[in-house]
Amino acid sequence: MPGDPNGEMLATCWRLALLRPFRYVRGVLRFRSHVLVGVALVALPMGAAGCQHKSKTPEEAFQRFAAAVTAGDGAALFDALDQQTRWDLMTIQKWHREAYDIVLSNYPEGPVRDREKERFERAATAPSARELFRTDAAPGLLPTLAPLAAGIPRVEAGAAAGQATAVLESGGRVPLARGDNGGWGFAGLAKRAEDDKNRAYHDLEVVRASAADYERAAARAAK
Repeated sequence: MPGDPNGEMLATCWRLALLRPFRYVRGVLRFRSHVLVGVALVALPMGAAGCQHKSKTPEEAFQRFAAAVTAGDGAALFDALDQQTRWDLMTIQKWHREAYDIVLSNYPEGPVRDREKERFERAATAPSARELFRTDAAPGLLPTLAPLAAGIPRVEAGAAAGQATAVLESGGRVPLARGDNGGWGFAGLAKRAEDDKNRAYHDLEVVRASAADYERAAARAAK
């Protein structure tokens, strides 16, 4: 929200935390690496483990958010996010894995392949979006969110259904949102996650187009 100091702070925190930007790609490949398939299978139970409980009220969502921040627990902070933000982060990682697979499968050996492999490798080999968030984003976010986790707030209804704000005595405001599953969560990272997902899709298109170009070049060279 323009002019909202908390919103500006969260956007800044997110940018500082994500030193390794989230990016993703979905492509049609001739084959998948066994390593990535194995990683994906491992990620299923771990991802599900972070989604077993949902906060039924805005008050419970704030308590969960505050507990995660106070404990310095990045995985718990991921669990405390609203459903759409978590989905966006999971989509980003999914596309990162597929981008990585495209690069390994379709890019010829050389500096471009090496650069793109390195760009996507961290997310591609992380066991889950939750773990990637814990290791990459949360360490920078948690200290800056601490002022929003102190005190007992009053909860105000938002302008639209499924929105609420926890207002602290200090004046801090913690945005909350309800997902399609009925659970509430911290929505302070929602806009940034959506923007990163859109950029990730653009990256997808670029990688897919490049892979197609390499394939056509290889076909011409084989004639």
